Amino acid sequence: MKTSPTRGSALLLVLLLIAVVGLLTAGWIALVSARGNLVEQNAAAVQRRIALENSRALAQEFLLERVLPSTSGAAFNYDLPDTGWGGISIPSWSGAPLLSTTQPAGVNHFSPGNGGGYTFVPVTSDGQYVILHDGDANPQRKFQVRSRSPLLAGQLLVSQYPTLDSTASVALSGLAVGGAAFLWKYPTAANFTANSYATPDSVSSISITNSSGSTVLLNNLALPRLVANPRSGGADFYHGQFDALDNPTAGANSSLANVGASPVNGTLVDADNSDGVTCDGSGNVTVTLDNAALGNVLITSGWPNPGDPAIPGGVSTLTLVGQSTSSNATADDEPAIIVLLDITSGNLPTIRLTQHNSRRLVLGVKKAGAAGNLALQFTTTSAVWRLMLEVENSPATLTTAGIVTLQGGIRSDRSVALSGGTVSLTLEPNPLNLSRLATRNAWIESNQIAP
Repeated sequence: MKTSPTRGSALLLVLLLIAVVGLLTAGWIALVSARGNLVEQNAAAVQRRIALENSRALAQEFLLERVLPSTSGAAFNYDLPDTGWGGISIPSWSGAPLLSTTQPAGVNHFSPGNGGGYTFVPVTSDGQYVILHDGDANPQRKFQVRSRSPLLAGQLLVSQYPTLDSTASVALSGLAVGGAAFLWKYPTAANFTANSYATPDSVSSISITNSSGSTVLLNNLALPRLVANPRSGGADFYHGQFDALDNPTAGANSSLANVGASPVNGTLVDADNSDGVTCDGSGNVTVTLDNAALGNVLITSGWPNPGDPAIPGGVSTLTLVGQSTSSNATADDEPAIIVLLDITSGNLPTIRLTQHNSRRLVLGVKKAGAAGNLALQFTTTSAVWRLMLEVENSPATLTTAGIVTLQGGIRSDRSVALSGGTVSLTLEPNPLNLSRLATRNAWIESNQIAP
């Protein structure tokens, strides 16, 4: 029996249709299989990325809480309890990060140090850096403990979170800030002007104006976590507490370690100004800042009579004598120094600043226990003082009858007030060696590719 041409054509079409459907089905199966493989690969990649970021966060936290307040440490290895979620291998280290004088290679303009400061890098003798456990390649990364004084980074007025009493007043009044202000805690009163200001969070309840009277908006760029003190970690580690002038739990990172001077004895008559320090025996101490022989100065409680703490170190009045002109090349050439008042008991001496000063100077004042008021008196009208003022646990009152320009700035965890006149804060023009003496903030930076 013959098959008609029509039936033959239909059969051919059916066979072709079956072939096409088969090809489409095979292609769909191949596509689903490829997509399944892609999903598995993406899942593995995401797992690695999560493990890598977990490891990076672990390394940053370890460096901030363990390496920063120490002077040395053994190698450390740790993996998160769930397998494959990350871990770290930290090389052993030796040295106090906040005493580092090693400058970082290159400049990071987005760094809190404003492109400057010092770095401390944990690395083994054979060049091994921090290892991040990502479950596969376990890459090395160069982590840096970076540090710098915020005053030298352009934050000319820094209001820290009170260390001893979280309810203490941090009112700021009467100052003209020719740069930025950084407020770890919102001031109870903010009667000052600034070019810009920032806080650790994104909400502000205060209104700041610049010197022209225009309102300044909050300037909060994304920054790494900052630590304002060298203590080990805890619930208040990132609150901006200021405990760096004399910290017994991290002595190597404290300013007291930088002084390197015997305490001043204000009860002895010392009329010889060969070392730049004189005493009248009645507690009146004078420091001549342009004396080439003058080094760091330390005034502390219990010296020389531990049983009679009413007059710290026998000093009741401290006079810092500058120079007769506002720009003195000789004083500018002298090394930077720190004058530290580390008072555990008794009253704070009155500090008188006479004439002008062109020498690089850090004035640190710490009052342990109950806060005492720091009286800082400028005796010269229209004075220009090269001075970085750092005050812990003590309200400060600045007194002047005229205009005072403070080249350096103020860092304090209590109220700072002005009694008469005007005090203008400007940036230190040449911070040579000041970075080693001033208290620092610390943060962690890391490279995103292998060192």
